Amino acid sequence: MIKKFVDYFIGVVAAFALLLLLLENSSYLRSYASVVSTINFSILIIFIADVTARFLLSKNRKTHLKHNWFDFIVFVPLLQTIGGIENTPFFVIIRQVVIVAMLASRLKKSHKLITLLSLKPAQLMITSFGFTIIVGAILLMLPAATKTGMRLPLIDALFTATSATCVTGLIVRDTATYFSLFGQTVILLLIQVGGLGIMTFSVSLVYLLKKTIDMKQGIMMQDVLDQDTLANVKSLIVFIVKMTAIFELTGALVLFIAWHGKFASIAQTLYYALFHSVSAFCNAGFSTFTDSLMGFSQDVPTNIIICGLIIAGGLGFMAIKDLHKNTNHKITDTAIKPIKTRVQTKIVLRTTFFLILGGALLIYALEKNHAFSAFSMKSKVLLSLFQSITPRTAGFNTCDMASLSPATLFVILALMFIGGSPGSTAGGIKTTTVAVIWATIVSSFKRKDEVEIFKRTIPAEVIKKAIIVLAISIFIVVVSGTILLYTEIYNPLGILFEAVSAFGTVGLSTGLTPLLSVAGKIVITVLMFIGRLGPLTVAYAFLRYKRAAQYTYAEESVTIG
Repeated sequence: MIKKFVDYFIGVVAAFALLLLLLENSSYLRSYASVVSTINFSILIIFIADVTARFLLSKNRKTHLKHNWFDFIVFVPLLQTIGGIENTPFFVIIRQVVIVAMLASRLKKSHKLITLLSLKPAQLMITSFGFTIIVGAILLMLPAATKTGMRLPLIDALFTATSATCVTGLIVRDTATYFSLFGQTVILLLIQVGGLGIMTFSVSLVYLLKKTIDMKQGIMMQDVLDQDTLANVKSLIVFIVKMTAIFELTGALVLFIAWHGKFASIAQTLYYALFHSVSAFCNAGFSTFTDSLMGFSQDVPTNIIICGLIIAGGLGFMAIKDLHKNTNHKITDTAIKPIKTRVQTKIVLRTTFFLILGGALLIYALEKNHAFSAFSMKSKVLLSLFQSITPRTAGFNTCDMASLSPATLFVILALMFIGGSPGSTAGGIKTTTVAVIWATIVSSFKRKDEVEIFKRTIPAEVIKKAIIVLAISIFIVVVSGTILLYTEIYNPLGILFEAVSAFGTVGLSTGLTPLLSVAGKIVITVLMFIGRLGPLTVAYAFLRYKRAAQYTYAEESVTIG
């Protein structure tokens, strides 16, 4: 009982300390530096006392040290108490090492609190993303994260960390010129963690380290990954990690070959190739080039590689696994049989194809004599195709978005709102949602009682869920768009474009993002967060479940339309 109380207390202190670490590196608490320093020292004493007591009271100190050695990182901040060290040229480095050590110890102890709280899967996902964003923001606020050595403002750090973790790509600071190699690496890691999904990433690390996960963690992963058994969970996670590594490394290798000789050194070319491969597959849209990929608008290999990675990342892990399994069966089977895929995979592939083709044709028709008029036919096709694929929540662009006509921006806006497919690195309301709603409309016009897709009946619960997702998503975009129209003074279409891009975790912008007010940045940050997790996940996290009433009221018709 006492141990549990102590764990709760240490966890709450750690969560508070983590938020304090975020705020103390901002301008808001600089006038209270002495108070913050006192609080930090008190927290340090509490942590040291906790670690020391657990070590001394353990039955086998050697075993305890072996399994809990990382806890002793709490002693690292004592380095800055050494007399006269602040006058040494190494103090800046030591100070940043101390901050990272404080961050690591506070995060580990906060994780224990999350475990004790027994959160629902939806609540756990929100908490995990929130903590990851806070950690990313703290790291991006370190002087080492910028090329000038200046601290990134708090609101910009939170915006950038959220954009990277939620694989959006909207930026308030130019990734290429503002952030150092360390800062860009932090962004890249956040993209990778956010693209895979926090829980999937953490559980995959457990498996890679050949450790076991407890029953509670396994059940949560079953719910998140929609799997029937723990064996299926492990199989899917292993597949996701392997598939991600194969796509990203292959993409990086091919981009390296395509970009060989275009940059100062081989190391720089390799870094750019890896960064863009990860960013493209995770549908993040961050680039180490100031103009995104506009410099490669007519480069066929780059267009093909980036587009291929975006599509692969947006199809969804389940769809790719289904295709992989069925293709393998067909290759190994002596008899020639048609590939039998799940209905969801068919919906994903067909909807993706029509959205890309339809979007490209519309963009080409609208811009061939406008923004693309000075380009050759080949370049017009490449530009149209790329600008149709990138709204699948990738965020790269090979043309100036501000130069496109309002009609084209509206087409791209619709594509961004739809986004990618379930279980992918993409955002939006998802291709399956649109397909189910479209099938429902068609069935209604045909006066059919059931909704059918590919000779399969879609359950009423799925139809209801699709309608709810669409309705909530429209509501969120309308409300946030209205707030932005009030706080910002820019072109209404550009503001709506910004809101949908954030909600769909796309990252495309007409150039308004760096010009947003503090209120506007907060709205966009919240939109990116909700868009990555999904409106239903956020709703489920806060809703209380009640047993359905065992009665129905009398029916009465209502006129519609």
